[in-house]
Amino acid sequence: MSETNSSLRVGVIGGTRLPGNVKTFLRNVRDILEPHPVDFEFDLLLREASTVGLSGFQPVDTGIEGTSRAIRTLQTLTTATTKYARSRPVDVLFQVTKFPLHGFAATVAGKRTDTPVITRFAGDNFREHVLSDGVSERTRTFALNNIVGYVPTKFSDATIVLGPDGKSEIRQRNGSQTIHEIPQPVDFDRFDAVSDRERATLRNELGIEDETRVVLTVGRLSERKGMADLIDAANSLADRTVDLRWYVAGDGPFHEKLLATPLVEPIGRIPHEQMPDYYRVADVVVHPSHIEGLPNVLLEAAACGTPTVSRRVGDAETVASKTYTDTSQLPDFILENHEAAELGERFAADTLRKAYAKALVATATNSRP
Repeated sequence: MSETNSSLRVGVIGGTRLPGNVKTFLRNVRDILEPHPVDFEFDLLLREASTVGLSGFQPVDTGIEGTSRAIRTLQTLTTATTKYARSRPVDVLFQVTKFPLHGFAATVAGKRTDTPVITRFAGDNFREHVLSDGVSERTRTFALNNIVGYVPTKFSDATIVLGPDGKSEIRQRNGSQTIHEIPQPVDFDRFDAVSDRERATLRNELGIEDETRVVLTVGRLSERKGMADLIDAANSLADRTVDLRWYVAGDGPFHEKLLATPLVEPIGRIPHEQMPDYYRVADVVVHPSHIEGLPNVLLEAAACGTPTVSRRVGDAETVASKTYTDTSQLPDFILENHEAAELGERFAADTLRKAYAKALVATATNSRP
C-alpha cells in the first residue's frame, strides 16, 4: 500500500479500561491524522467500548472480560484480539497502553493471524518493580514487565518510543529492529499561554495574591508519583517561611497526608478541560514521579508557557525546564525562576502527522508475509 491509497484499518488495543491520558492521546492522534491522504479507520478493542464515547473510533467488543488479575487479562485480551483479527480486514494492530500486558496480547494475536503489530512503549515498565512493596509483589511485577514484556519487545513488528530513553530501553533488550521515536501530540489549541492580564485575572479568581508563588503538581496521590518527596519538600519550604501555595490536583491514598502538610492544598481531580487555567496561574509545575515515559503534565505546562521541574526519569529531561536526581534539591529548584521549555519542531502537527502515518503505513505494508 502507498500513502496515496484510500484507507488503512487500525485495530487499537484498549483492553478492559481506557485511562484518561490514553483517551487524550488517541483523540490527538486522530486529529493530527485527519488531513493525511490515507484515510485511517480506527477500531477500538475495549470492554464495553460503546460506552466510552471516543469520537472517530469504532467500538469493538469481542468478549473482553472485566478482570484485575494480570494473567486473566493476558488470556481474555489475547483471545479477544485474535478473534477480532480473524473476523475483520484489519491492516495493523496498535497497542497504545500497558506495554507488557496489551503488547503481549497484540503480538501473540498478530503472530496467530499474520497481522502486523506495532507496539508503543510509553513508560519505564522495566523498572516498575523497584517501587513494589515486599518480595512477593516485587517478584510478580518484575516477572510481568520483564518476562511477559519480553514478547512485545522482541517479536512485535515495530515499536514506537517517546524519546531517546525509551529507545535505549528497547535496544538494551535487543528489541524490535524497527523503532520509531515519536512523542505524543499536544493539543495546542487548548493548552496555550495567555497574557499577563488574563493570568492576573485567573489568579484573582482563585484568591491568590500577586506576591504568592504558586506551585502546581498534577497526578495520582501515590508513592509512585512522588507524593512522599513532595511532602518532604513542602515541609522544608515551610521552615523557610516563604509565601507559597502548592496546589496538588488528583486523588489517591496520600490525600489525608497532603491535607496535613503545610503550604499544600490538595484540590482533587480537575476536569481536563479546566487544566489549562491551572497551568497558567502556576509559577512552576513540579512533577516528582518516580516512573515515567514522557509526562503529559510537562508537555501541557510547557504549551501554556509555564516552567517545569521534574525528577530525571524516562524522557522527562527532554521537555522539562529543570530536572533533579537528588530530592534535597527540589525546594531550591521550586524557588528559582526558570524559563518555560520550548517543545520545538518535533511536536508540530505536520511533523507528528508524517511520523505516525509513516509508522502505521510502514508496519502494515512491510510486515505482510
